Amino acid sequence: MDTTAVVWIVVGIVVLVVVLGLVFFIARRRRQEHERAERAEAEKRAAELRKKAEEVEFNARESEVQAARAKAEAEQAKLDAERLHREAEKRQADASDLRQDSADKARHADAMDPNVDTNTAEAGHPEEQRQAVDPRRAGDDSVESRPDSDSNPPQDPHRQNNP
Repeated sequence: MDTTAVVWIVVGIVVLVVVLGLVFFIARRRRQEHERAERAEAEKRAAELRKKAEEVEFNARESEVQAARAKAEAEQAKLDAERLHREAEKRQADASDLRQDSADKARHADAMDPNVDTNTAEAGHPEEQRQAVDPRRAGDDSVESRPDSDSNPPQDPHRQNNP
């Protein structure tokens, strides 16, 4: 083989090596760009997932706050109900005391009234006893009970009769 053939073989090998180098370089560069794009997409998805996780965390904290608020309101309502129950019991006790005082005063008045038989009053019929003894309360024949009272109403003496 002569030298020109060897030179052409060497040039061909160098060109082949350069072409292969360029092919590998371009392939590697494309692979790196593809990997970079995949990493960017993965970072974007990760950022979206983080954002969603933060929203879920925020909603969870908000729900916890609302639950705590509802629990506090329920506790307050329970305390208010207990307070109102105590007030109602106190008022009921006060009313019972007033009723007892009133009954004691009525018994004392009955005991002082000569027209009331305290034996019957103690039996639980003081009003009936007062009506039976007191002529103002008793069922006497007053104007209302007379049969002719509706047809002839009482006349006013100061009124003039003009027919």
